[in-house]
Amino acid sequence: MKKNALIFFYLFLFFQLNASGYKALNYWYHPHSVSNVGASSNYISAENDRLNPAFIFNSEKLMNLSFVQYPSEITSQLAQVIYPHKKYVLAATIRHISYGIFKGYNEYGMPTSNYSASDTWASCSMAKSFYSENIHLGASIGYFYSNIGDLSSMLLTGTTGMSLNINRYNMNVGIALRNLTMEMKSYSSNKSYNPILINVSFSKELAYLPLILIMDSDFDIQSKLNNIRLSGIITLTKDVNFKLGTSINRVDQSEKIGFFKDLFADTGLGFSISTKQYVVDLGTYFYGMGGTVFAMGIGLKL
Repeated sequence: MKKNALIFFYLFLFFQLNASGYKALNYWYHPHSVSNVGASSNYISAENDRLNPAFIFNSEKLMNLSFVQYPSEITSQLAQVIYPHKKYVLAATIRHISYGIFKGYNEYGMPTSNYSASDTWASCSMAKSFYSENIHLGASIGYFYSNIGDLSSMLLTGTTGMSLNINRYNMNVGIALRNLTMEMKSYSSNKSYNPILINVSFSKELAYLPLILIMDSDFDIQSKLNNIRLSGIITLTKDVNFKLGTSINRVDQSEKIGFFKDLFADTGLGFSISTKQYVVDLGTYFYGMGGTVFAMGIGLKL
C-alpha cells in the first residue's frame, strides 16, 4: 500500500499544475463522450483513461475504435486496448484530431502553400483495486504532439483518479485530477495558461427503473466551477442502452431563436448495442446555434 501511494505521489509531483492552452486535452473522441457530453462514469470504459483512470478497473478485455465528426472539417479518432492483468487493468490509447487544411499567405497577403493542423496523443493507463474492490486508484501518462504547418509543440501529460463504490446504495463516487502537463517544446516563447481540472463525479443505479443517473462537475485549482453535467444510461434491453446528457452550457447556448433549437441545445443522445463479441456505439451532440457532432465506434471483446 505504501509503495503504491508513493507511485501516485511521484506522478503528481512529476507534472506541472498547468496545461498550456491545449484544448484537445478536453475534446471528445468516442460516441459515449459525445452522447453523455463528457460525463465520466464507472459504468462505461471508453475514454475513462483520460476522464478518470480509476474507472477502467471495471473493464473487460476490449479494443475500441471510434470516429467523431465535428462541424466543419474537424475530426477526431481513437484506438484503444484495455487489458486486465492479474490485480491490475492496463490501457493503451492513441488519439488524433485533425483541424483541416488551410490556405497559406505570406506577410504581403500573397497565397503560399496550404498547411494542416492536428494533434496526436498517445497514453498508457493503469488501475488497481483496494479493500475488496470497493476503492480503485488509477493513473495515466502520455505524450501529446501538436503541429500547425511547420510549427510544433510537445507535452507530457498525466491524469490521476480515485473511485469509491458504495454497494449498499448502488452508488459510485469518483474524483480525478486532469490536465497535469509538462511542456517539452512550445510553439513560441509566449505561454498561455489553462489550469488543471478537478473532476468530481457521482453515479447511481436506480432500484426500480432501468436507469443509471450520472452527474459530474469540473473545478479549477481556485475551486471555480467550470461545468456541471447531468446524464443517464437507460437499459432498453439486455444488450441495448440509450444514453443522453446535457450540462450548464445549455443556458449559454439557448438563444431563444427557435423552440427545437433551444430544446436540444447542449444535448447529447446515443445508443449502444452489445453482442457476444462486439459493442457498437452511435452518438450525436447538438449545439444551440446550429451544428451537430456525430460519432460512431466499435468495440471488439478480446
